[in-house]
Amino acid sequence: MKFSDLELNPRLLQNLAKQRFEQATKAQQEGMPVALSGNDLLMSADTGSGKTLAFMVPAIHQLLSTKPVGYSTRCLVLAPTRELAHQVLSLTNKLVKGTRLQVALILGGEDYKFQAALLRKTPDIIIATPGRFMEHQRKGHTDTENLEVLIVDEADRMLELGFCEDVEKIAAVANQHRQTLFYSATLRNAKVLSMANSLLNKPVEITLNDASQVQTNIQQQVVVCDDIEHKKRVLVWLLANQSANKRLVFVNSRKLSEELAQFLQTHSHQAIALHGELPQEERNEITRKYRQHHFNLLIATEVAARGLDIDGIEQVINFDMARNLDDYLHRVGRTGRAGKEGTAINLVNISERRLLTSVEQAQGAHLPRLTIKGLQAKLHRDGEDANIKKPTTKPSKQAQSKKPADQSKGNKKPAKTATSPQQAAAAKAKAANLWGDGSAPFGMKKK
Repeated sequence: MKFSDLELNPRLLQNLAKQRFEQATKAQQEGMPVALSGNDLLMSADTGSGKTLAFMVPAIHQLLSTKPVGYSTRCLVLAPTRELAHQVLSLTNKLVKGTRLQVALILGGEDYKFQAALLRKTPDIIIATPGRFMEHQRKGHTDTENLEVLIVDEADRMLELGFCEDVEKIAAVANQHRQTLFYSATLRNAKVLSMANSLLNKPVEITLNDASQVQTNIQQQVVVCDDIEHKKRVLVWLLANQSANKRLVFVNSRKLSEELAQFLQTHSHQAIALHGELPQEERNEITRKYRQHHFNLLIATEVAARGLDIDGIEQVINFDMARNLDDYLHRVGRTGRAGKEGTAINLVNISERRLLTSVEQAQGAHLPRLTIKGLQAKLHRDGEDANIKKPTTKPSKQAQSKKPADQSKGNKKPAKTATSPQQAAAAKAKAANLWGDGSAPFGMKKK
């Protein structure tokens, strides 16, 4: 389906053409007709599938095609993170160019009084994070009495950040006859479904993804590592030997993001750290420069895993494994956007074995291993490596020459003690826990 096939407002079609939006993605093809019909929508789709355009095009078309009722904000978009809200704003401004529609951005960490002044002008479209919007709502700065469209983006992330209650309170005082568009990368969580049920009225449900799977255009690999120093050596090798115009490296802590960025800078890489403790203005500036190719290596914590929609990220490297499957999917989804090819490489040590196993079990297959000559793990064995043999210990010459006392006297060998099935199972479990039994991704090598 092409955007020109839809009966959209002429100005909106012009703006879409200027931005070279021509062919609709699957998420847009499935979601836009439902949204344009006025029905509530509950959609689960892969990250990077074009959901933002799928909800903003119908919303803007409605505002341009109908007269406002009263003097009120007409469309409210709730996003879980400031980064995502900025990206929605950027796209929205391009789509409303040359129209009468006014757009405002309401985020935490930015000037509260300036935002209050913006809200007094009652903008047609507000893009906001729930926490800060609730602050203004309590003070009476907001007007959603005649709200026409409520959009909830990345609802699963709202849950993780503790925003579900705020979203429900915001919706409770808004026009109850509005249209609600509800998007989530996964609908597996009962609380997400509960929130959807409280906000939506007889929605059309569209599920375009298997929420446990990575898109087929993203190649996933695993490098088995010993420790953080080993991971650093592997990372340097990857940066030097694999071609990618833009990379995103994920870690699990602010401290490590800064340390790793400094380490890579000493190896002549222009690496910048991005984490949640940076001032919002600095975070905005970093993402702007990254998007505009001022530098092409970003070391980020989970703050960038969701909502960071930047074209051209060809490789994601999980220096630390994601703490759960959903975070893993969102991290990996930063590459392979809009159907392009991408690569995701996981540097995994023994303490992260269970995290890797959960990813592999969800996908129903072991991820391919990448073996780097001269940088193989020395402390670990990989259950997937058929070339690894069980270690054998040869007896010393002294032990070989020395016969047991009972045999030298002609006595028979002592009988073996019988082992119960329970004892055998316990021994096997203990051995698997220490060394791995071959079914797990990898385990410790015996010394």
